[in-house]
Amino acid sequence: MNFSDLFEHSNIADYSPNGAMLAVCKGVKILIVESFSYQPLHEWTFPDTVSQLEWSPDSSMLLVALKKSAVAFAKSVVDEEWTCRIDEGTAGLTGIKWVPDSRQVMTVSDFQLRLTVWSLVDKSAAYIKNPKFCADKGLSFSSDGKFMALAERRDSKDYVGIYFCGDWTLVQHFQVDTFDLADIAWSKDNTAIIVWDSCVEVMVFLYFSINYLCTRWSKVY
Repeated sequence: MNFSDLFEHSNIADYSPNGAMLAVCKGVKILIVESFSYQPLHEWTFPDTVSQLEWSPDSSMLLVALKKSAVAFAKSVVDEEWTCRIDEGTAGLTGIKWVPDSRQVMTVSDFQLRLTVWSLVDKSAAYIKNPKFCADKGLSFSSDGKFMALAERRDSKDYVGIYFCGDWTLVQHFQVDTFDLADIAWSKDNTAIIVWDSCVEVMVFLYFSINYLCTRWSKVY
């Protein structure tokens, strides 16, 4: 059995979706290596410590969060000269995520006050208020990438907003019957949204995308 050389890292590493590359982070540096030979392909240095990274769905770019500085970078592994910097400033930065088209990215501000969708094509931005989480959960895209379901929290109640990913217009918005919504997911055929509660309540809800509650399941101890 053969082993590669050891890579120093800060517990942040991720393979590209196509499996061809591995991104390894240590402090302010990210090293991109080829998956099979582990030969270096790219090495980038950032102005602050890297706290999160995520590959684009098409494996052509890497999204990097510097949460302490409230700055995110998008870097291309195809065009070494291309880069994009997103500065959230006083709003802060708690999470980042790619949109399925690999040409838009999301950032979430401190205290989940807003989610911002940034276009890497025309530099436009769309804003959505009150996401419940910082993009690591509570957000799901339909299998065709056309719609996003987002868990939202306002007035101590849980809601789900459905947005069209073309221009981020709100298609549906409804309150759900959860005590403390834990996560959501689209059904495989994109006709329904599954919503589940925290482990305290142990409840699962199934909503049609037109906001009609189809079924409810709970476990009684």
